Amino acid sequence: MSKGKAWIVVALVWMAIWCSQLQGADEKTDLRILIDVSGSMKKNDPKNLRRPALRLLVGLLSSQTRAGVWTFGQYVNMQIPLGQVDSAWKAKARKSSKSIGSPGQFTNIEDALKRSTEDWSGTPGPYRRSVILLTDGMVDISKDKSKNAASRTRILNKTLPHLVGQEVTVHTIALSKNADHVLMRELATSTGGWYEQVENADQLQKVFLRIFEKVGKPDAVPLKDNKFSVDESITEATLLVFHKPGAQETEVVPPSGKAFNANSAPSSVSWHRDEGYDMLTISNPQAGEWKIRAEVDPDNRVMVVTDLKMQTTDLPNRLIQGQSLPMMVNFTDHGKLIQKQEFLKVVNISATQEDSAGPSEARPLMDDGREPDKMAGDGLFSISFGGESLGSGLGELVLNASGPTFVRERRMTYEVVPPVNLEVSPRSDGRSLEVKISADSDLIEPSSLHLEAWLEDAEGAQFRLPLASQSGSQGSSGEIDLMSFSGTRQIAVKAAAKSKTGTMIDYFDTPVEVEGMKMPEPIAVEEPKSPPPPPTPIESEAVSAPEPVVEPEQDESEVEDTGWLSAAIWFGVINLLIIVGGGGAFWWIRRRNQRNMISLVDETDTAAVEIDEEKGA
Repeated sequence: MSKGKAWIVVALVWMAIWCSQLQGADEKTDLRILIDVSGSMKKNDPKNLRRPALRLLVGLLSSQTRAGVWTFGQYVNMQIPLGQVDSAWKAKARKSSKSIGSPGQFTNIEDALKRSTEDWSGTPGPYRRSVILLTDGMVDISKDKSKNAASRTRILNKTLPHLVGQEVTVHTIALSKNADHVLMRELATSTGGWYEQVENADQLQKVFLRIFEKVGKPDAVPLKDNKFSVDESITEATLLVFHKPGAQETEVVPPSGKAFNANSAPSSVSWHRDEGYDMLTISNPQAGEWKIRAEVDPDNRVMVVTDLKMQTTDLPNRLIQGQSLPMMVNFTDHGKLIQKQEFLKVVNISATQEDSAGPSEARPLMDDGREPDKMAGDGLFSISFGGESLGSGLGELVLNASGPTFVRERRMTYEVVPPVNLEVSPRSDGRSLEVKISADSDLIEPSSLHLEAWLEDAEGAQFRLPLASQSGSQGSSGEIDLMSFSGTRQIAVKAAAKSKTGTMIDYFDTPVEVEGMKMPEPIAVEEPKSPPPPPTPIESEAVSAPEPVVEPEQDESEVEDTGWLSAAIWFGVINLLIIVGGGGAFWWIRRRNQRNMISLVDETDTAAVEIDEEKGA
């Protein structure tokens, strides 16, 4: 099978899977929230910022959600009973959140996972099953370390496989550098969830927002410069506005122009002001442009309830660097796919990725039948996302759609991870480095891995790094002799492999720099060359035609000395001529002046004699 045909087959497989996701996008959510209340939280969350963060999450949940909250330390308690989310449930949850503290003695993660999900069995049905786990510590159920280790082992070997079998997605938040990050990442990765480490509790609110967008998949409209548009199909809008301590009160300006705040809001607005944010829900908002008078924050959101929905395929939370995936968008009206050409021809959809390098240029999604689009005019707009344009680390994909009468937005956070692991360690001789490149067996098939590596200097020159295969085809290893070069060089790695989902991956990166230890060689200074000896006459008995005389090459210093002497002689001669010529000219002029002066004196004297003679007469 050719590479092009194979790519088409893979794309069709992905489209089939993601089309089923699109069709099931209106599924309801069953969410279990687990909050650590162990004693160590007094240090990691001294202000109890878990409370407003939980209230933010509670306020964002839609009426299509069933949710409950459990707290855990040594024991597990149902803080907010499991129930359908409505205004009464939200009021009860907000009130109950005020009692969250740090009274616990231990950190019983195993029991929290078991107790909160024990009613789940069989297939999920109409509900997507999700768990959000927030903790700052390790598995800690006893002062006996062996019991703690046994509990951790049971989580990995028993609890986790059970959650996977029940199609549960676990999102984990580690609120400390001392948390069991390996366990938290494993719980999230194995279930397709999101893992994030939080340096301090001040970040909890925005982390909960990102996880909510993964769990709730809300409809949203773009918010730019604190302005947004509402169309006739929107029946409810929820505004989330973050603010700093001491900020002025948030105001909202509807299309009518009459601004209101939390104290003057009309009866159609439910306004909740909390630590760090305002959240207000507007029923039957007026169509047109709205404005928010508050500090602009990139995490401010406008989420809406509407019959005109933009549905998208979901990105995996972890993307393999070098992997390209087809992304699709469609629109539904009252749950039915819109395929009317009058609508599709006037819709513009674009994708922008935002990461540490900044936002990318917007790329259009097309419904024209060209790869990766499957069929023209079927209402499914497509784009290929990923590949070499994605660097390692966290990023966000933003999808924007606009038509003559509406706008929509969808945001998806992702993490890009390399398909191979590069380890560089110094050897005992202190003169070389050992390089190991191994496959990430959770992401790719190790047996499909093909590796190349080289060193690259600042000018782009490449020096191949010989690699030897490791046992079991898990990767390769090599050695870098630091004494063979000087200056900084990057280790470049190129890999081709097949992912666990069957897609081909082409990976390239330069993740590590190394510094050479070779001393620069001394620069040799050439001695001045001595002039060659004069040619020795060669006697010959026979008379022959005279050979052309070849002048011996002169030494450059000799040529320079000769040229300097000649210039000095000519300079002296010219100066002498100028002096002699000048002196002669001076003598000639003076002589001429003397002659003129004598002539004038003689003429005067003669005239005087003539006058005297006339007087005498």
